[in-house]
Amino acid sequence: MEDLKERERKELEEKIMAKRQQIEFERTNMAIKTEFSPDNRQNPDIHKEHKNLYDPAGHVIEKGELKELSEAEEDLIRLIDKLHKLNKDD
Repeated sequence: MEDLKERERKELEEKIMAKRQQIEFERTNMAIKTEFSPDNRQNPDIHKEHKNLYDPAGHVIEKGELKELSEAEEDLIRLIDKLHKLNKDD
C-alpha cells in the first residue's frame, strides 16, 4: 500500500514537472511570436507603433494556442491539487 502511494506520488511529481516545462515552453514561444510579429515591428515614425507594442498577445497569437496554454495551466493546477491531497492523506 505504501509503495503504491509512493509510486503514485512520484508519477504525479513527474507529470507536474512535464506540465510546467510544457507551459514554460508555450509561454516563451508566444512571447517570441508577439515580440517579433510583423504587427509589432512597424516603422517607429508611425504613430501606431506605440499602440501595437502594447496590444494583447491575442492579436498576434492564434486563439487555439491561447486556449491550449489555458488548458495546460488548468491541468497543472489539477495535478498539484491531486498531489496535495495525496500528501495530506499520509
